[in-house]
Amino acid sequence: MRVPIMIGNCDDEGTLFAYRSLNVTTDSEFVGYVQSNYLPTGASAQIARVAELYPQDPAQGSPFGTGSADELTPEFKRSAAFQGDLFFTGLRRFFLQQASNTQNTWSWLSKCGKLTPYLGAYHTSDMPLWFPTNATNPEERVAVDALINFINTLDPTVSAAPQTLHPVILWPKYQANSTALLTFSDPADINVTADDFRVQEMEYLI
Repeated sequence: MRVPIMIGNCDDEGTLFAYRSLNVTTDSEFVGYVQSNYLPTGASAQIARVAELYPQDPAQGSPFGTGSADELTPEFKRSAAFQGDLFFTGLRRFFLQQASNTQNTWSWLSKCGKLTPYLGAYHTSDMPLWFPTNATNPEERVAVDALINFINTLDPTVSAAPQTLHPVILWPKYQANSTALLTFSDPADINVTADDFRVQEMEYLI
């Protein structure tokens, strides 16, 4: 069934799950961990390529955009980046690349909570966007208004009511040639950004 779709991610989906591998502290341990837990049928060259794409460099790890901060162990941010892309962000992108050819799709990215130590914008940290307990201004209501719109009209930008607190939601559809993400950041900052980060890495994984 070709129905409209809303789907998105938090920026640091893998940080919560990287806590399971705190005992992984060296490059060789990371390689072994990836192969034994996630890619057991991968050839040595393939695993080496994954390790190359997700290097032992905190500035490239998750929480993303935090430089050398939040490096709980020497491999924590590396493992978090890999797991987040493998299980969440990469799959979301792959799915949208297929689905956007046949139906209306919209996608979001939440960068809210980036200052949370070690976790950043972790898995499920976007829940307050969609189910706010005390949204006091229009910017804080964008996500929940979009969700209500989608439930009623199958389009997050079209309201079934004459007015809402935030009547105009500028959220382009996700398309193969225009990979728009409605991106939420603190404090109540909303922009449309392109889904063009870590392309090489996720294409290799997925």
